[in-house]
Amino acid sequence: MRRFLKYLLGMVAGLAAMFALGVLWPSAKSPLPDAADTRLIRNARIIDVELATVGEPTEVLIEGGVIARIGDGPRTGPHIPILDAGGRYLLPGFWDMHTHAFQLSPQLHLPLAIANGVTGTRDLMDCPGSNDTLIACVDDKRRWTRAAAEGRMASPRFVEVASFYFERADMTPDQAAALAATYHARGLDALKVYNRLSPASYERLTDEARQWGMPVVGHLPKAVNLEDAVAAGQRSFEHAHLFVRHCSRDAAAWRGGALDAEAPVALAERMVAGHDAAACGHAFARMREAGSWFVPTHVTREEDARARDPAFTGDPRLAYLDPLSRWAYRDDLKSTAARYPDARGEAALRAYFEHGLALTGAAYRAGVPVLVGTDTALGGFRYHDEMALLARAGLSPAEVLRAATLDAVRYAGQAHRHGRVAVGHAADLVLLEANPLEDIANTRRLHAVLLAGRLYDRPRLDALLDFTRAQARSPANAAKLVWGFLASSVSGEL
Repeated sequence: MRRFLKYLLGMVAGLAAMFALGVLWPSAKSPLPDAADTRLIRNARIIDVELATVGEPTEVLIEGGVIARIGDGPRTGPHIPILDAGGRYLLPGFWDMHTHAFQLSPQLHLPLAIANGVTGTRDLMDCPGSNDTLIACVDDKRRWTRAAAEGRMASPRFVEVASFYFERADMTPDQAAALAATYHARGLDALKVYNRLSPASYERLTDEARQWGMPVVGHLPKAVNLEDAVAAGQRSFEHAHLFVRHCSRDAAAWRGGALDAEAPVALAERMVAGHDAAACGHAFARMREAGSWFVPTHVTREEDARARDPAFTGDPRLAYLDPLSRWAYRDDLKSTAARYPDARGEAALRAYFEHGLALTGAAYRAGVPVLVGTDTALGGFRYHDEMALLARAGLSPAEVLRAATLDAVRYAGQAHRHGRVAVGHAADLVLLEANPLEDIANTRRLHAVLLAGRLYDRPRLDALLDFTRAQARSPANAAKLVWGFLASSVSGEL
């Protein structure tokens, strides 16, 4: 018995030592772009995303990460690198307007974004405190943005960082105001609201944010009417639930809790069957007039609708997720399938998903600006899936491209520096093999990506994919994730 206990203690000690070694093991560095931020691109067909036109092959001169000239000009010096586009299609880099960054995102997520042409990202969950072992904090994201622009790291620019979410149902208005003041002092760009925040605390929060000129973004709290939120100045609304729920004849009953006891399948069916077109039209008009933005993240509702689909649950791209994230992803799908059982449940989810797509198309046609966001760990790949879903919702390829580029930078107030292939704009660009104005699926056919003029050619993009896949299998990263989750102040809320 003593020998067995000694052996067992030795095994436990060995495992603990291996775990500690993994936690302390230095994090790997991603492949980097070509160091030069000055180069000449020849034979590029520039896509004007606003006019939906394609130009004849031309030259684009980049100096210091900024577009300095378009068209023929003086001969460049012999030492300036040249990228021959070969008649391919050049357009602004894509911005993912709903993401979440973690401490291990430089290994697991950010390189995957660059490899898929995402050069800007809007982060919608900062740390609740000044630091965290799991979630990346605003100082991390600012540092990563600088490093990416200087070619020292493979990452998109973080174009907006929102706070940790205001979610507690028992949060008083004074507590909401005090927490908002803390986040404002920390230098965050926006305040994120979530599902359970009370109307009184929501109202106080939006009043405080208005005084600071700080946008309120995120979910529509359940107890808050959409038009009241628009009037209060909420800048963006996330997820396709928004219009499905608000544009139902039972919206008020749902908000008031009268439907809380209803089974999930029946509730989903009720929301779709009880569609109120007039309520939708009124909400669309209020959002258009107020300049409110909509980020539907249809890929998240697709996950619900396809929770039983073997082709979806067995997506080979899941190999780019670490084991913990892959388990959580599949566990979410299993949980969804259990909450919506049998053929009826599957049909209800698919109808809900399709209804959400239709309402996004209707909102866009009514003048509500729509942005492209993913809200998923597979965000790089799923970004192109989201663009395809927006096209399925009724947006033209040109409209999807505008949502992914020019409209995104307009939301962020950065249209003077981003969103176009234009002189004076940052050289954050993608070079595609085929014309995306003809088929939005062509955004997947990346030949090269540039961030601040620094080039990721196809071999470098492939190296980023290989790196991310290897990091997803790293035992050291698995140990860091487990430790980060267990030590995080918010592990119980995620």
